[in-house]
Amino acid sequence: MTAGDDAPPSGAAASPLRRGTVAWADLAPARGRQEDGHRPVLVVASRQYLETVTTVVVVLPVTAVDRGWSNHVPLRGRVGLGRPSWAMTEQPRTIARERLSRVAGLVDDATLHDVDTWLRDLLGLAADG
Repeated sequence: MTAGDDAPPSGAAASPLRRGTVAWADLAPARGRQEDGHRPVLVVASRQYLETVTTVVVVLPVTAVDRGWSNHVPLRGRVGLGRPSWAMTEQPRTIARERLSRVAGLVDDATLHDVDTWLRDLLGLAADG
């Protein structure tokens, strides 16, 4: 997905953010192989983080290109994007909340579980329990 794909209206995201929210964000400018442009992102920050840190948010870029990579997690739930999409777990980013334009939907718990598995691997964190 790139700028112009399902272009959302401008303005700040109206719905309160929560972990699992799919929202549109302006990721430009990017460097190197970072995802760029106006595209969907998946909010992966915890509830406590989102309540405490009110100016930035931790997200994963979302793509509509199925590369067949196991670390690209398919978004399931009420995603609101109108086409199959995948969270790119190899590219977590902290962005200013003002880069968000609107909320599209929300992924289900199974999607968040799969994302967490890949983020734990990426960050070298032990699995729960």
